[in-house]
Amino acid sequence: MANTLFTSRIGGVSSPPFDSFNLAAHVGDDPGAVAKNREILASIIGLPRNQIFFMNQVHGNVVAVIDEASDPQSAPTADALFTTTPGFALVTLIADCTPLLLKSKSAVAAVHVGRKGLVADVFEATLEVFNRHGVSNEEITGEIGPSICRACYEVDLNTYREVVSHNPAAATDETRRCLDVAGGLAARLNGAGIEFRASPLCVLHTPGYFSYRRDEVTGRQAGVVWL
Repeated sequence: MANTLFTSRIGGVSSPPFDSFNLAAHVGDDPGAVAKNREILASIIGLPRNQIFFMNQVHGNVVAVIDEASDPQSAPTADALFTTTPGFALVTLIADCTPLLLKSKSAVAAVHVGRKGLVADVFEATLEVFNRHGVSNEEITGEIGPSICRACYEVDLNTYREVVSHNPAAATDETRRCLDVAGGLAARLNGAGIEFRASPLCVLHTPGYFSYRRDEVTGRQAGVVWL
């Protein structure tokens, strides 16, 4: 059985502007506070801290496979984590981008999907890893967590056209140039035949969530999945 969790910014020990449940070590927060928050996360999901894996996200399409030889203290540079090992929790960190958790009976993945990841096909790259490990699309379900919504994510015109040309389902109104990354991802999930549920929450205008677009200097919430 697979388990999932989406955190908010509430329930940790970090001080403003990272208040309070910031789980990211790269945003300028006090390292001790981040470490304590990660311990709190471990307590919430009921796993040892050394069985929780993070990644150095770079808006690409690399999928890191986590196994018994993986070091939880050394975050791989990737935008998706995949494992078949029970008791290993995988984390994607978010402050506007779309967190995607994929799960099956024998494998799970945490995926970081921003506009660049949508164009880079990080979702499809993750599916390929599932398939290589003998898991068909029909065995996978997905969860899309809170992210910036289609009314808030305004970009420049060239960026808008680049993303929409690659994924028409991410389009809204070209005059406003707002991208619907979660909607584009949902279309990809539908196209792959994967059942999923999606959060209706926008992190920018919903209290209690980190948003880089709103605050710039801020923390990161997480999507977490484990067998």
